[in-house]
Amino acid sequence: MSFQDNITTVVTRIGTEFKAIRAEMGDFSTLDTTAKNTLVAAINEIKTIADSALSGGQTAAEVQTAIDAALAALVDTAPGTLDTLNELAAALGDDPNFAATITSALALKANAADVYTKTELGDPTTNYIPAFEAALL
Repeated sequence: MSFQDNITTVVTRIGTEFKAIRAEMGDFSTLDTTAKNTLVAAINEIKTIADSALSGGQTAAEVQTAIDAALAALVDTAPGTLDTLNELAAALGDDPNFAATITSALALKANAADVYTKTELGDPTTNYIPAFEAALL
């Protein structure tokens, strides 16, 4: 297997892992909240609803039932190892800029033409981003 094939394999694997993490997080558009762009926004909406319910004369049990239902919708079908924000963060290395970190790391890769020029290494000008993006689909 050539160097180029090895790099393509690694980039594809990274993309596949991203795809798996996204799938486990679930589709935010299916949340029963109006805030669907981030988990934090959805959680904040749920808290606002709960706070409002408490001032509206509902019992603690009714509020707890509403919170439990909202959390179940938020977690959706995520596995137990990825059903909290902390677990998702840990899966991404606690890096709030994970995508940028990976992109930067890929950009810093040594240029094959500068390191080693044997023909079996493949074309040093190969763009691996399409392989990464294809793996995300």
